[in-house]
Amino acid sequence: MSDVTNQPLWDVFISHASEDKETVARLIAEALARRGVKVWFDAEQLTLGDSLRRSIDEGLAKSRYGLVILSGHFFAKEWPKKELDALVSRDDGKSKVILPVWHEVTASDVAAFSPMLADKLAVSTSEGLDSVVGEILRAVYPRRPFEPELILIPAGEFLMGSDPKQGRDALGSEQPQHTVYLPGYYISRTPVTNAQYAAFVEATGHEQPKGWTIDQKPPVGKEDHPVVKVFWHEAVAYCRWLAKVTDRPYRLPNEAEWEKAARGTDGRKFPWGNRWSKKLCNTDEGGPDDTTPVGQYSPQGDSPYGCADMAGNVWEWTRSLWGKDWQKPSFKYPYDSEDGREDPEAGNNISRVLRGGSWFGLQDFARCAFRSW
Repeated sequence: MSDVTNQPLWDVFISHASEDKETVARLIAEALARRGVKVWFDAEQLTLGDSLRRSIDEGLAKSRYGLVILSGHFFAKEWPKKELDALVSRDDGKSKVILPVWHEVTASDVAAFSPMLADKLAVSTSEGLDSVVGEILRAVYPRRPFEPELILIPAGEFLMGSDPKQGRDALGSEQPQHTVYLPGYYISRTPVTNAQYAAFVEATGHEQPKGWTIDQKPPVGKEDHPVVKVFWHEAVAYCRWLAKVTDRPYRLPNEAEWEKAARGTDGRKFPWGNRWSKKLCNTDEGGPDDTTPVGQYSPQGDSPYGCADMAGNVWEWTRSLWGKDWQKPSFKYPYDSEDGREDPEAGNNISRVLRGGSWFGLQDFARCAFRSW
């Protein structure tokens, strides 16, 4: 018989300075609550007559996770350090995940304020509110078997496109090379597999890709290969279904998001660096003349963030528009997400951007900056 008095009452305890309550803490608390997460948030949990210290102590003891909103206001207080230490020092078999929100706070600030927090910080941070909520949801509600494994791409600038001074393979559609800022976001670590897409086909009755068996099963032995022969609208339908059944905002990446995930921030040609190697990806030069299981070339062939198969294996859809003329893109560089290239209502007479190359393509198509349609 279990001791119910020791069971968690809340999923997430939110620790914050009073100055950050309305600007950040309440937004996060409400976003989590809408998704069914039980949140200990002082503005909601405290009532007249409550002992503040007693109520906070109960919230700390009976919450599964701690979300600490770090800011200059937070560090200026005396009591937050006690909450931090209480959260990170728990040794009761419960999770001790701490998920901070950064407001121009450095790692050295954290170490000086709370060495215990710096030593035991378990989850990477992001500037984006959606990313923070996503981290908590993934901690509280583990990834389902058919969901892609996601990689956090942190907020910041990166070099997009190609510089002709760095190589003769730089095409006009990739120029000029320029700096793009993106907020934090998540992207699938690998291309969507046959097994993951099969869950969508089975659940919705959607038409199966050509080459599958008559009972809506992918080719035997290729369950962990990337799904192929999927049209753009089918890829969009898959993302919408995944978002609906998981209550998470899945969608196709735009081409800037795809490129940053593939190459990092330094403008490298390939996910692993600037020197070509046929041993690090599945292209015509060294591949088996067919698709390969996702992640087969990991970790050596991965991007700086740990994304696999960003060079070769299969072409990957983005949500970005190319244009009506296949010979040259209507939407050129510098990349501007507000110029119409991310119009989700564009018709079928305009092509979408493909990225990444494929098993039957040459190395030039597998460059991180190469744009196809």
